[in-house]
Amino acid sequence: MEYSIQRFLYEAALLIPAFMVALSVHEFSHAGMAVFLGDNTPKRHGRLSLNPLVHIDPAGLLFLLFFRVGWAKPVIFDHRNFKYPKLYSVFTAFAGPLSNFVVAIVAFLLLKFMPYNLMPYYAQATFMQLLQIIAQINVMLGVFNMLPIPPLDGSHLLTALLVDKFPKFIFWLQRYSIFILMFLLIAVPYARYLLFYAIMWMYHLLYSLVF
Repeated sequence: MEYSIQRFLYEAALLIPAFMVALSVHEFSHAGMAVFLGDNTPKRHGRLSLNPLVHIDPAGLLFLLFFRVGWAKPVIFDHRNFKYPKLYSVFTAFAGPLSNFVVAIVAFLLLKFMPYNLMPYYAQATFMQLLQIIAQINVMLGVFNMLPIPPLDGSHLLTALLVDKFPKFIFWLQRYSIFILMFLLIAVPYARYLLFYAIMWMYHLLYSLVF
């Protein structure tokens, strides 16, 4: 029992900083893309920041610690301020996952080229493990947010494609999305296996670009 608690605390000490890096970059990228494309809503809400405290969702952090899948508070933007609302909404949404994949590649590059011989021996393993977890968390956050379920980023593409022809379905999906998401993650093992497979596939793909 004591060993399990110590292991959990050790993993949490690595997971939480890695998650802070991942969610900060992810949400900042949403906000930055929205502002770049003409909508200052995220900036007015204080989300154009790399400070993780403005992005943390407590439920998402708890899910990360216990289920290894987590999320942050979504960045709110107003598509009416975009010149091309549907297209730019998709660009803004996908900026987050793409930024996570870039961070994962950077972590792999540091793993490969960092001069570990200049570090104390006891620090090398911890630093390498932290970089591996940063890569894993970023890939997880990127892939997880590609799911087409509100408020995840993939839902913006689904909305852009279907909202005109199936508005009632989109409204229903947005209304009950949190229950659908929790049901899939908790009660449907096959859905978890598919998500895990997708995360591992992307992880190995990005890893292969560096090593």
